[in-house]
Order: sequence, then structure tokens, then C-alpha cells
Amino acid sequence: MGCGQQGNFKNMKKLFFGLLFMLASSLSAQSYLRAESFTMGVRQSEVSPIVWGETNECSILIELYETKVIINSKVLQTYYVINQVLDTTPGVRTWMCKDLNGNTCKFTMMYLIKYPGFTICQVDYNDAVWFYVCTKN
Repeated sequence: MGCGQQGNFKNMKKLFFGLLFMLASSLSAQSYLRAESFTMGVRQSEVSPIVWGETNECSILIELYETKVIINSKVLQTYYVINQVLDTTPGVRTWMCKDLNGNTCKFTMMYLIKYPGFTICQVDYNDAVWFYVCTKN
């Protein structure tokens, strides 16, 4: 195997294990994450750019269930899963959800190969975004 082929094999191996991790830790089973940092952003509409605030360190438990996501922040956040949004981006899974007030939002989990051991959780509303950098709990 040549040097170029060996590099491609290593990249494919990383991608395969990243996808395997993503599938194993999806919302299909109960699992927990611990948010280590939190950033909030605001925007005028769903298509306008996000203006990000300061990133803050935190220790917030995020509970992932098949039918809901619970974020145990100062204000308890509960999101009920409606359905999974189809996305072809590797390492990204998004679910359409409803909060306790009946507002629709998206909950996204991202696994970035260049940041192993971390999972990004993001809650998107039309006018606000919550962004958490998490580790397995």
C-alpha cells in the first residue's frame, strides 16, 4: 500500500469510527452528556447570521432519551422529539422538537473528528441558539 493510500485508509478508519460512535450514542437509547461550556446566540430570523455572546464554563447534565431531551440548566429545558431531520452531513444528527410551551425548535448533536471526545449539542429557535460543548458523562 502506497503512502497516499495509507493516509486515505486512516481517514476512512477515523470516519468509520466517528460514524459508529454517532450511531451508538444517538437518541435511540438513554444516555447522558455533561456540558462543559455554554454559548448563547441571537438572530433576527432563522436565515440571518447569529450574533454570539460570551462562552461560559458550566457543568450541566444533558439527558438524552428516545422521545425527549432534558437540559438541566438553571432553567430546566425539556424538548420532546417529533422526528429526526434527514441530513447527509457526516457526524451531524438533528431532531425537530417541541418545548414545554409548544414552540418548535431543532436539537442537533455534532461529533467532530478533529475534536475527539467532545460532542456539540445545539438548540435552535428562529431567534436564538444555545450551544453546548459536552463530554460523555
